[in-house]
Amino acid sequence: MEVYTTETEQVNAIKRFFATNGKYLAVGLFLGIGALVGWNYWQNHQTNRLHETAAEFDKLNQSLITDPAANIASVENFANQTNNIYGVMAEFELAKNAIEKNDLAQAEKSLLIASGKVKDENIQALANLRLSRVQLAEDKTDAALKTLEQVKGKSWQVIVEDIRGDALAKKGDLAGARAAYSKGLGYDGSPRVKDLIQMKLNDLSN
Repeated sequence: MEVYTTETEQVNAIKRFFATNGKYLAVGLFLGIGALVGWNYWQNHQTNRLHETAAEFDKLNQSLITDPAANIASVENFANQTNNIYGVMAEFELAKNAIEKNDLAQAEKSLLIASGKVKDENIQALANLRLSRVQLAEDKTDAALKTLEQVKGKSWQVIVEDIRGDALAKKGDLAGARAAYSKGLGYDGSPRVKDLIQMKLNDLSN
């Protein structure tokens, strides 16, 4: 790098630099401002779209409660076209509706879609826990156990071991079921859930 010994030389060097590169700097500045404006516009658009989706989901959810048969297709269409958290919640509602009709295959399908669509770890855990319960109700014990392996986070482990114990007991693995229930009791969790696990463990012991 050249070293300029006088203020005049430094000023003249700066002038020469801008004379040579000024148009490129102007274009760069323009592009930088344009990118910033574009980013802010995109962020605002995404926020507004999320609010619109939330309002649409709320409306559809209420319609599903009021008249499920007449509005189920609209909720399905919304779930298929929406990839954010409200699309996941729509799949949850579709699964709930299917369970109420004893259509466990459809409930499993909706929960599988929800699990694959969701990004948040806790909501994904919730989707997989519900999915494992449905699979267990369908006598798909191995599938339920595999689904449980996908549940992450220590706060969910009481429920995981509760369902695991149920699945192993259903398979006839009573020792495994006892181990799962006992492990579940070692985690922090809802007193109600832990009381239920203790009852199951007592039943196995008897």
